[in-house]
Amino acid sequence: MNYKKNIPLTFAALCVAGALSACSDNKVVGADEQTNTMAETTTVVGNVFSIDVQRVMAARLKEVAKPNAPTTAVLAHDSTLQLSVIKTFDGDEIYNNEKNRMINMNYLDTTITESKGWTYYSMQDENGIQHGPIAMNQSAMNAMAGIVHYVNNIACMNENKSLRVGDVVHISSDSYEFSHLFSVEKSYSNPSQFQEKRSQIRRLQTRDSLMMAQFIEDCVALDGKLGKEDASFVMGGVECGVNPKLTCTLEKDDYYDPYWEKYASFIVNSCRSDIESSDHIPVVP
Repeated sequence: MNYKKNIPLTFAALCVAGALSACSDNKVVGADEQTNTMAETTTVVGNVFSIDVQRVMAARLKEVAKPNAPTTAVLAHDSTLQLSVIKTFDGDEIYNNEKNRMINMNYLDTTITESKGWTYYSMQDENGIQHGPIAMNQSAMNAMAGIVHYVNNIACMNENKSLRVGDVVHISSDSYEFSHLFSVEKSYSNPSQFQEKRSQIRRLQTRDSLMMAQFIEDCVALDGKLGKEDASFVMGGVECGVNPKLTCTLEKDDYYDPYWEKYASFIVNSCRSDIESSDHIPVVP
């Protein structure tokens, strides 16, 4: 199939790593009890690279988890993208509630006026399996004419999405993005005039060939313009193009995504790994 080259229109790809800085020592500063008797502990942390999110959250879960019982962790930061605290909770209720909330976020919140920052959700179940971290971000980009871009991003930061070349591990991710873009362009018929353009953009990044085929079918069904971006990287002197990203653009003034539930469910339900080992990280052929 021939893909049409699409110029990336979004302002926030999932390369969070460069925006965040190194992790400092954890320091427990307090704990309280919620009215529903679910224990909550807040732990102050320093800034954390996105590549270290799983390691930091896994270490915290192992530290506080009770035998044969699930424990949830939430890592949050402010709109400056500075990670601040990890909150841990007994049980899996909060994790499951947040997972379901994200799956059902098939709309863009137009009340947002700036980036809310990334929030990470993870849970160690009663068998020691780590679910997540799932990363969620809602953003709005401003310009002189007002807000021109709303974005919902969801991603898996679990090590089971990583790749190994020799002794080097590349932190990869599955991600899905839905956005609405308002732009002003020159008129093709009259270059001296400008015309408003409103678009929906969807992006799927994954190595799962079945989901990529589904994305292509869904884009065609919506009469969208299909594009492909290859996010390659270099490991051990070898260029590895293993993070394919498909895009689908529609000339449509709408803030609803009928396919969000499908791709968000795929992201969160495949985001899990054994918390004790990273030996299962696949090797780049």
